[in-house]
Amino acid sequence: MAEEPTIRRGVRNARYAAIPNHVFEETRLSMEARWLLGYLLSKPDNWTVVLRDIINKGNCGRDKARRMIAELVELGYAQKEQARDSGRFSALSLVIYDEPFPTETVESVASLPQTENPSTVNPSTEKPATVNPPLVITDNLEKTDCRSERERESEDDGGENRKSVERSFKRGFHGWPTAISDSEPEAFRVWLSLTPEERQAAVDEAARYVEAAKATGRKLVCSYAVYLRERRWEKLPAKAAVEQTGSAQAAPLGKMWGARVYELLLNGPTRVVGLTQIERGLVESGRYSEEYLLHDKQAKQGFPAVNELFERAAGGRGALVPARLQAIKDLLVQVRVGGDEWKAWADFHSQQGWPWFPDPGSAEWAYFPAGGPEGLNGFEIALRGLGENDGN
Repeated sequence: MAEEPTIRRGVRNARYAAIPNHVFEETRLSMEARWLLGYLLSKPDNWTVVLRDIINKGNCGRDKARRMIAELVELGYAQKEQARDSGRFSALSLVIYDEPFPTETVESVASLPQTENPSTVNPSTEKPATVNPPLVITDNLEKTDCRSERERESEDDGGENRKSVERSFKRGFHGWPTAISDSEPEAFRVWLSLTPEERQAAVDEAARYVEAAKATGRKLVCSYAVYLRERRWEKLPAKAAVEQTGSAQAAPLGKMWGARVYELLLNGPTRVVGLTQIERGLVESGRYSEEYLLHDKQAKQGFPAVNELFERAAGGRGALVPARLQAIKDLLVQVRVGGDEWKAWADFHSQQGWPWFPDPGSAEWAYFPAGGPEGLNGFEIALRGLGENDGN
């Protein structure tokens, strides 16, 4: 007996569409974007639709509809076209393809204005039809006498202020840590898929995200395209919440970082160290003094919080430190790496059994308490005056 079919189809009639299977198997697209692509490809070749139609048929909001469109543009299933009318930009249109179209260059901004009035533009007959004629989707601009915020955004997305959009992108992109190895076209395509508010938020929170990512122990920051696509700035805690924690971000070898290092060192070791039998044998043999071995062991094991700061700094990562240290950060001054004062501090650390700074890499300066090792007492007095010193 033949197996029963698991896919059962009704009788064919005139109302069905022939859509390539890969459209529904395109895993690079979200499920919603695949639905939109299938929906649009099911329409006649010269179907005209406004954003409102996608919102209604997809039962979604304006932003989600725009994001679905942006996905199609990014992967080459849609291409932007900006028509001109007497030298001015007119309706913004999309051409939809059932095969991905090469997207080496971005023609226009991936953001459509909302409108209630469907376009009544007749399809052009000047261009000959192709084997797979594209679907043209037009979204006309609303006509109104007042220049609302939405209209200003629409003008940007329509291309009249495209240069401004590009400039703001380039400022953000070239300020990103991985810009030298990132794909700028890819990041720009994602940038265009964002709303103006999202773009501004991405720029405003970029520095805070990079610092937060490094503070969690990441050695590498994600690409700018990933930062934008996943809207990672939205994962950051609210600024008010950060302030309530009493923490502040400290850059490696900076003022706040140095203040925290010497606060922890002046609190003394948090782990008591002793000599093992083997180490005592080394002392008895005369190879090392007991003081030398204890200081060396204390530097390596007695200050775990300090050594953690040093390990992070060696990888170029900052750390969160108590915000109260901002009150005394100006008591630290720059010291040239490798200079006489740097060496004096290194000798002092060795004498105290304190861990020494990590390899500064290309850094030329680091911050230390003013006055050198002899002036450390003044820094300690100021530190004690802050109170709430938990020593952690």
